[in-house]
Amino acid sequence: MILRFAIFVALLVSVIEAKNPQFSVEEQWQEFEEFLKWKKAREMHEDNTREIKNEKWHRENHDVYKPFERNQQVPVNDPPPIDQAALMARYIVNQGDWVSVATMSTRKDIESFPVATLVSYADGLLGNGSGIPYLYLTPLDFTAQDLAKDNRASLLFTLAQGEYCKTKRWDPMDPRCARVILTGKVKPLKNESSEYVTAAKAFFQRHPGLVNMPPGKNFSDKWYHLIKSALISKHSVADHRFYFAKLKIISIVVLDTFGGPKYVSVKDYLHLPVPNITEEFNRHFPLESRESESQEDNNPVSNRLNTFVRMV
Repeated sequence: MILRFAIFVALLVSVIEAKNPQFSVEEQWQEFEEFLKWKKAREMHEDNTREIKNEKWHRENHDVYKPFERNQQVPVNDPPPIDQAALMARYIVNQGDWVSVATMSTRKDIESFPVATLVSYADGLLGNGSGIPYLYLTPLDFTAQDLAKDNRASLLFTLAQGEYCKTKRWDPMDPRCARVILTGKVKPLKNESSEYVTAAKAFFQRHPGLVNMPPGKNFSDKWYHLIKSALISKHSVADHRFYFAKLKIISIVVLDTFGGPKYVSVKDYLHLPVPNITEEFNRHFPLESRESESQEDNNPVSNRLNTFVRMV
């Protein structure tokens, strides 16, 4: 390579001397340096053009991995008053997109030790949640493997994952950065049940990036397409046996201010003493209308998942 470069330089100098015998050595060398600068600039331009094309291709072909952009604005104003612990718990659960799930590990290296993982969930649409966290799990993940042996779990939800605590400049450990722990047993939903379809619809509306995750083979094509709600077409992918599960709650602990945790009964949590949960949510923290959804979806309605709340 070096030899070729030396030959190229010698030939270039010879050509320059032949055409311009009056040029000095310094002038010839300066012209050669200018040629090298031009060549380097052209190569950099080609590299930048290639990077732009690659980035554009990546964006166009990897939409499924784009961060979920909410149709509604997450409010940064104050959540429910601290004297309404049940409503506060419902608000925290409804606002989140992911939750920390603690289970008893089945891994051989840490068997029977508590271990926490991150799981995406949904309890319904923003401002219209049921309070019941629905999880989308696969047996390939540690969490599902642990739950298959011992379905007891604790789920930690926090406002630290949104903008509220950041706006207040509160550390995630600050008691005013409200959080809630739901403890209970995680139970799979029955395939092709109405609750399964309702949970899937709510989940994929909150997590469209996970809509391509393949369900189990025992989940029929008919119901698969119904659940997808025409969001995408079905792809031929490996069977990862994804399934929906919910937490059967037995304990609720809220920390939203100084003075220690507050214990909320499951009955008060699931059946708030208000006639309409959506209207109560909107009264405390109004949400902007979603332009992409129908007027019917934007109107305040009763909690759509109350039918299944009674089953918990």
